Amino acid sequence: MFRRNPHGFTLIELMIVVAIIGILAAIAIPNFIRFQARARQSEANSNLKTLFTGLRTFSKRPHSEIRVPGFAPERGNRYSYHMNEPCTSAEDRSDIDPVRSSTDDCIEADRFKFPGMPGLFTPIPPTGVTWNSKATDNGMDRAPGLFGTDENWDFFGMAAGDVDNDSSDTADTWIVSSSDGLVTPACPTTGGVSEPVSAGEPYNANNDVNCK
Repeated sequence: MFRRNPHGFTLIELMIVVAIIGILAAIAIPNFIRFQARARQSEANSNLKTLFTGLRTFSKRPHSEIRVPGFAPERGNRYSYHMNEPCTSAEDRSDIDPVRSSTDDCIEADRFKFPGMPGLFTPIPPTGVTWNSKATDNGMDRAPGLFGTDENWDFFGMAAGDVDNDSSDTADTWIVSSSDGLVTPACPTTGGVSEPVSAGEPYNANNDVNCK
C-alpha cells in the first residue's frame, strides 16, 4: 500500500531550488534586457533609412529643416533625430500635439509617451570618418548637417536615444549619410580599425547595449 511522505521538502532541498532559480534569473534577465534594447534600436534604423530616402529625392540642396524631405517619425519615438548639432531648434513632443517651428533641424524624443525622458539626447559621433572624395570636397565631417552647393551636395544625419534605460551612460547613436565612408565607431572600439559603410546604410556609431 502506497504511503505518503509526511515530511515534505527539507530545508536543503528548498535552498537548492532557490539557488537554481537565482542562477537562471541571473542569466536570463540580462539577456532579456539586451534583447529588449536591441529591439528598440530598430526604430533608429528604420527612421534613418526613411530620412535618407526622402533627402535623395532632391536634385538640388534642400532647406535645412528636418521635415523638408517629408521626415516625420511616428509618435512614441525613443530617439531624437538630428540634422544639426547642436540643434538650432527642435520639434517639441512633450504634449499631445507636437510644437513645430520653421527652423527645426531636430526632432525630440516623445516625452508625452515617455515622461521623464530627455527631449534631446547628445549624439556620440564616430571617433573617425573618411568619406569619399565628393563628400570630403563638400566639407562633410563627423557632425550632422547639409554640405556643399545646390548642384553638388551631401548630408549626414544622426539619431540618439537611451535604449537600456540607463541615463548615466552615453546615448545609443546611429548615423546615415549620402556618401560611402570608412567609419571608426566610438563604442565598442575596434582598435582604430575603420568599417566600410555604404550610403544610406544606418550604422551604430555608439552602441548603448554593449557600452557603458
